[in-house]
Amino acid sequence: MPRPRWAVGAGLSVTVLATALFLGGSVGVPPWDGVYLFRDFVTVPDPVLGANTLGGDGAPRAVPLDAVVAALSVVLPAGLVARVLLVAPLLLVGSGMTVLLRRYGPVATSVAAGLAIANPYVAERLLLGQAPSLLGYAMIPWLVGAARSAKSLPVRALLVLAAAAPAALTPVGAVMAAVTVLVTALAVGRTSPKLRDGSTRAPAQLGGRALEAAVLLTPVALLSLPWVIAGLQDPSAGTRPEGADAFAVRSDGPLGVIGSVATLGGVWAGGAMPSARDTLAFVLLQLLLVLGALLARSTATAWPFPARTVPVPTRRALDLAVAAYLGTVLSVLLLAGPLMPLWRAVQQVPGVALLRDTHRWLGWAACGVAVLFAIGLAVAVDRMRWSRWVAAGLSLTAVALAVLTVPDVPSRLARDLHPVALPAEWHQVVDLLNDEAEGRVLLLPWQPFRQVDWVGPTQFLDPFPRALEAEVVHARDLLVRRGDQEWLVGGEDPEIAAELAGPDGVLDTDLLRAQDISHVLIWLGSPGELPSGGGELHRAHSGDDWMVLEIP
Repeated sequence: MPRPRWAVGAGLSVTVLATALFLGGSVGVPPWDGVYLFRDFVTVPDPVLGANTLGGDGAPRAVPLDAVVAALSVVLPAGLVARVLLVAPLLLVGSGMTVLLRRYGPVATSVAAGLAIANPYVAERLLLGQAPSLLGYAMIPWLVGAARSAKSLPVRALLVLAAAAPAALTPVGAVMAAVTVLVTALAVGRTSPKLRDGSTRAPAQLGGRALEAAVLLTPVALLSLPWVIAGLQDPSAGTRPEGADAFAVRSDGPLGVIGSVATLGGVWAGGAMPSARDTLAFVLLQLLLVLGALLARSTATAWPFPARTVPVPTRRALDLAVAAYLGTVLSVLLLAGPLMPLWRAVQQVPGVALLRDTHRWLGWAACGVAVLFAIGLAVAVDRMRWSRWVAAGLSLTAVALAVLTVPDVPSRLARDLHPVALPAEWHQVVDLLNDEAEGRVLLLPWQPFRQVDWVGPTQFLDPFPRALEAEVVHARDLLVRRGDQEWLVGGEDPEIAAELAGPDGVLDTDLLRAQDISHVLIWLGSPGELPSGGGELHRAHSGDDWMVLEIP
């Protein structure tokens, strides 16, 4: 057997180095008290437990994430919490692969960690600004290890609880955790502990594995209660058929939709596509890694040479990894093609909207590729009796090839995803509204994303709902464009959205009072139509970046 300390050390070293490569330019730069305003990844200096923490009047996408961030920011600097939230998914998935595959030696742990971090799937989720949603992906190896542990069932349930906690910070992560535990428990079950005579117990039958799966799912269900309860307040929020089309996978390179998804890409947003995916060589490089992983399923157990230090992997574990890749890729392609009419129809079922961004589910496929390729290479090195230097060289080559599948992403993240200093006026506006707002606060212009010169060209979600204690009324419906096509993914804007500004461009103060809106906060430097305040509105603040209007 390989020495575990060498295996763990190699895997953790690659994990830290790969994380630093991709996000070092995002977290290791000043201002240290700055905030992140990049697409969906938005932070504020002093997050609060306000009326919008549990989702407000929309779908609870950041529940309980916003509450946890606000709580941590009480004891830690908010800038540090934001940086931890950004790097945590990469560190967790790399270390999880290391722990899961440590018995196969340093080749397996280092390669698996590198391939799990450096791949188009992770790159495109980061470019979307969805690092927190990657926590569900990051905990897959931890959850597999917990579900397969040779410990007793109560101990395994506690291990699942610990592994699922980071994933359950978002609803999507909780769903990924539940599916991972369920499939692992049913398909593979626990690792059989050795008896005193050296033999192992026979694997549990399907009925026994089903009972164990139910017990192991209980911690995930408990962790999901915050967003489930919040979602029950308005189960129909975001349930629109257009979401299936808007968030379906698309071609991000020369191999079309099928080739994009097969190589772990195909994100729906054009702005989140790595430019290297336009080059056939880089896409073929990722395809080579995928094919090598699938080939490892057959070769890992078929070497004619005896094992030296790396044990023979079990067929059931290899099959689970293959199923993670093939099952996910085929499902995503079917939902984007032949099954699209059905997928579009079921979007109106409460809860299904969580699944509409099908690119997100390729996390299982990325994990499957990393595990298979790493085990296959480790077994080949061991059976061929290659030296440690050759093994190290092959490991570094594999990791380097993984990085080369998205070579432009580190520099692009460093350029666009970095902390920015808020204008001093921000604190004046936040203090004013937190002290004086007796009702709800309306954000204008009426659109979900902002874009200002002091941040840069990238749009970002409005950060004020995370900083204000009062309930914030803001736009949520999203317009998604793809070439000549566009879809308005609605269902979350309040009924008064169309009436917030009258036909003459003047805010209707009677309507605002009826909706319990006491203040209107206007972004002055962001694109969008700005209605005039009307004669009854008092200008409580007027600056270079924001204006606050008070309704008598």
